[in-house]
Amino acid sequence: MKIRFAMTWALCFLLYSSSFAANISKKQVLPKTDTTQLESLTHKLSFVFEKGNFTGIGWDSLIKETQKAHFLLIGEQHGEAEIPVFTGKLALVFKPKALVVEVDPYTASQLKKVAINPAGYLAYFKQNPYAFAFYSWQTELDLARQMQLNNIDIWGLNEINFLSLGRFFNMLGNNAKIPKNKSTAFALEKKYEMQDQPIFKDANKYNDFSAYKLKAATIDSLLQDFSKESYLSRKMLLDLKASIPVYTNEFYQPRVNIMKGELVNYVSPYIKQDVSDMPKLLFKFGADHVTRTNDLTRFFEVGSLADNLVEAVGKKSLHILIFGKKGTINEMAPVDNNVAIKAYDVLGDRDLAMFSPLTNLVNSDEWGLFDLRPVRNALKSGSFHTDNKKLYGYIMGFDFVVIPGYVTGSRFIE
Repeated sequence: MKIRFAMTWALCFLLYSSSFAANISKKQVLPKTDTTQLESLTHKLSFVFEKGNFTGIGWDSLIKETQKAHFLLIGEQHGEAEIPVFTGKLALVFKPKALVVEVDPYTASQLKKVAINPAGYLAYFKQNPYAFAFYSWQTELDLARQMQLNNIDIWGLNEINFLSLGRFFNMLGNNAKIPKNKSTAFALEKKYEMQDQPIFKDANKYNDFSAYKLKAATIDSLLQDFSKESYLSRKMLLDLKASIPVYTNEFYQPRVNIMKGELVNYVSPYIKQDVSDMPKLLFKFGADHVTRTNDLTRFFEVGSLADNLVEAVGKKSLHILIFGKKGTINEMAPVDNNVAIKAYDVLGDRDLAMFSPLTNLVNSDEWGLFDLRPVRNALKSGSFHTDNKKLYGYIMGFDFVVIPGYVTGSRFIE
């Protein structure tokens, strides 16, 4: 759930990918679960994706459920190209005010500008290989473009993207008013771009990203220099400083706090005394972040906060877990499709293999929808039991599982 690769650099790099671990190794020995009973408590509803649309009883059932919700939260396996397509089709029906995603607010604002110009994608990503984290992949960027064309905002709830410090300081420089501060920010942009640009093609050097060496004292000095700049400039620097413990993997709680704090910032204008006009929101995050309980990570993540917010205004949320059965997956490093895209089989995935009673029911040419709510009720009543803590966490935290029978690895825009 926390790491897709080995230790060291990946612990920080995969702060962006804390959905599942795609360890495609030998099959795992899993805690005991009554798989026969699991199958009997939830039934597959199939649907297919043909000619650009989803059709089938499973899709129709899912749409009916989404229409009852005010917050729709998708917990994904990162790196599978079909998932943003699925998200986009749901968005057309759900019609949210905003797509809430796993990037920082400043990256989100830049993403909105770049996404509307497909002709400029290649040049932009040649200079900024991972500027938008997951949205540096083609189908993810297509999703962002779809949101903009349909007047759906994009909200970002993450720490500052440590893979694009150069772009961060470019934005800071453009926002600064004092010439000396502009020069300082643009000089840092060039410095970090020169240091980080060669690393993207070699995963063995990912420990060398500039963000890992960033010190709070450096940001404090910049804050002094920028003390007479705008609130936005100073907030950018404060947000960068708050991100440093996340980069160094000192604690997980700061990342949780950043995500929840940014969500509060976005929704606060809609909350007034004695009245709340909470907008419809569509969340798309790594699965751990949008579970409604703390059973998976021991932290109440942004999904739990979202649940509380929407319940406070008398509305409902719907939590959907989605991952592929077989195919390929983008493991995110290096920025080279020929290397980053690997074969994938859920049975070799240490975080998801326990769903085999369900994945075994899904054929390669279909998608399967499974309602977890009867299983959750059985867990609560004691009529169903599992010793697998992860499976327990998923069942308690999500309402549905969606399983595409075959998936393809997301492709970097190269």
